[in-house]
Amino acid sequence: MATNSNKSIFQQLWDRKVPQYLGTYFAVGFGLLQFVEFLTKRYDLTNSLVDKYLLIWLALIPALVIVTYFGSQLQFKSSTLKWPKILVVMNVIAAFLLGSLLFNETTTGQTSTIEVVDENGKSLTAVVPSLNKIKTIASFQFRNLTNNKENDWYGVAFSQLLQHNLDQRPEFYTNSVYTLNTYHNVMGLPSFVTPNVGLEREIAKKSRNDFFTDISYNIKDGEFEFKGNLYNTRDGKSISELYAIGEDPYNAVDNIKQQIFDNIPNAIKSTGKQMNMPASSLVTGNLEALKFHTLSRMTFYNDPSALEETLVLDQKAVALDPQCASCHFWIGDVLYGLGRKDEAIASIKKSIKYGKSLPERMQFIPKEVLYQITNNIDAYRKLQEMRKKMYPYEFAPYQALLGMYRVEYGNESGKKLMREAIENGNVEKGLLALYELQLVDEEYEEALQSLERLSAEFPDRDEDRQKYANIYEKQGNLEKAKEILLREEALDPLNTKLQAKIATLDFKNQATALAYKRMDDGLKQATTLTDSIQFMWYKSYLLELSGQVSASLKTLAEYEKYTTRLGPINRILASTFSRKALMNQSISREEQVEKLITDLSRFSSENESFYNCFVNINAIQNDYKMTMEMEKFRTNCRREYENYGKGYDTYFDLILAYSDRDYKKCIELLEKDNSKIQSLIGEKDFISNIYAKAGNLKKAQEIMKKEVDQKPEDPKYYYQLAFLLENENPKEARKYLDIALQYWQHADPEYIPLQRAKVLSQRLGEKQIRL
Repeated sequence: MATNSNKSIFQQLWDRKVPQYLGTYFAVGFGLLQFVEFLTKRYDLTNSLVDKYLLIWLALIPALVIVTYFGSQLQFKSSTLKWPKILVVMNVIAAFLLGSLLFNETTTGQTSTIEVVDENGKSLTAVVPSLNKIKTIASFQFRNLTNNKENDWYGVAFSQLLQHNLDQRPEFYTNSVYTLNTYHNVMGLPSFVTPNVGLEREIAKKSRNDFFTDISYNIKDGEFEFKGNLYNTRDGKSISELYAIGEDPYNAVDNIKQQIFDNIPNAIKSTGKQMNMPASSLVTGNLEALKFHTLSRMTFYNDPSALEETLVLDQKAVALDPQCASCHFWIGDVLYGLGRKDEAIASIKKSIKYGKSLPERMQFIPKEVLYQITNNIDAYRKLQEMRKKMYPYEFAPYQALLGMYRVEYGNESGKKLMREAIENGNVEKGLLALYELQLVDEEYEEALQSLERLSAEFPDRDEDRQKYANIYEKQGNLEKAKEILLREEALDPLNTKLQAKIATLDFKNQATALAYKRMDDGLKQATTLTDSIQFMWYKSYLLELSGQVSASLKTLAEYEKYTTRLGPINRILASTFSRKALMNQSISREEQVEKLITDLSRFSSENESFYNCFVNINAIQNDYKMTMEMEKFRTNCRREYENYGKGYDTYFDLILAYSDRDYKKCIELLEKDNSKIQSLIGEKDFISNIYAKAGNLKKAQEIMKKEVDQKPEDPKYYYQLAFLLENENPKEARKYLDIALQYWQHADPEYIPLQRAKVLSQRLGEKQIRL
């Protein structure tokens, strides 16, 4: 029989049941961990209790191992084996001491106080409410009972004042009439007309608000009288009646705010330290200035192209109240849209200067816009990092940081960021973004799990059923994807995105005539402006892929024309620039590309250099003619791309190496930062081309074969694979080339990819004759 001295340490541990006891310890401890988390959330206890418990639980493991190993030998009356006893006592003391000293955040049980660093390196203190205390409210336009349409602006202004008033408390996230109006067009409702309570509830549901207000106002004998209700969106029941009357409407809005604070369920108890500025200090205390500012906003929302009229109205407002921060911000926004950048920056800086009385969350907006238009990427990022910590339940900072994280650290960091957003309550938007990232990385099982969770938590999101089709589509199973979409079409035949998606699947499946017919039918049947412009966008895109550049540009011009009713022209031109530039390059119209840059530079002259760099990078990637001299391109564009932060400089180095025919360096850069650079390149045929020119034909073919197996929408992928197979397998090359030529049968004669395909077709024909 073996003695203890002959046994290994692992055998001795097993004989004394140390692993067994450790397993039990972990199982029980994990159960207690979940119980502590439940108590923390249920009774608004500090989150640090979970951290303290976890620390003590793990820190006591050495003591458990010692006690289990020595067992009865550790009786305290025994004089033997003193050192293990001392270690156990020291371990227990150290564990509880660490637990008491660490993770001591300041908390009221309802909020936590944290330290943050702003974009200038200054330390600040912020109060973060518990997740279960967050309140989302839809503050609808107040209903006008004065029988005078000219008083409608009051209802819009009061909605904005109430939003600002409520949002002074960090646990309140309020949507005013301006945000809620975006749902009006989708539902076929007129803008700035208060819907009935039933439709208000529907809009509140769609905009993910837990509560909503329906308030009317009247003006009698110089007094404003407000009557209404605060409703629970879930069941549509009134939580409390709201009432206020007085000569000063600002005081009345303050009164309504307090009634909401007092009656909304599960509210944070007032400490007297929360920000509680009067409504008169939040936008403007001058009623006439408030009128001009509100009319300015209404004018812009009704007609985003009416920039001059919008500007004049807000200038009248600041003439009456030079300290109106919101007025200065929107003046800056309009001036930027008119191409008057320096004046825009001056106005936005005034907004920041006078915005100290605004709810703290709103003070981020003018700063982030300033950093964007001055291209201060570092300050912009630091601002968003701070915003994320101070307002972890707001999705905007996560969304702002996502692109930066992906370029700098790859897709995995983007997924981690979205999981953080989800943990902090941004479940819907976070899951949607995570799902998209998982699709990009071909993590189909994980994407399916994200969708299933999304459907379980938001069963009213009918559109999520369509996203199951994306998983099959990405794997090349177009028949299964279309089957899902056709079932959805039967339930929702007027769904624009659904129609466009089915048309895209038909296009991918080489049924181009069917795809165009569906688009044309959709345009004829469209019932809203939003539906019409979406069909125009998708149709122009399919025409672009088919090489019908002139027809695509014509449709895109129609899209721009109608979209100006929904947004300012400068933003619309910026959104269509890359497509128009690439299409004109593809038919050798370099002079038209230069005109596009000139037109867009009227609104933001400082970006002219970037636009020039962008189109020349397009030219290099697609082997089109460049419009810049190479030396100028090297100097100017390197500086331009470096300004956009980490990742962009590596991408530019890759483009330069490709233009210099240094394909070995291209491969080194590509494989060193694969996921980061590919998120910027996007086009797999370019990546395949790099490997082919570097001599790795097998790798190039693998990339394109994988893309073709998934049935891409871009015919250039079929051409690229045919080009790579030309010498190795001409018969197979002909098969793929014929698919590309079928797509391009109606392409413009000067379309460069078509011309290249015809040359390849001739070479393959000659090879066939020789065989």
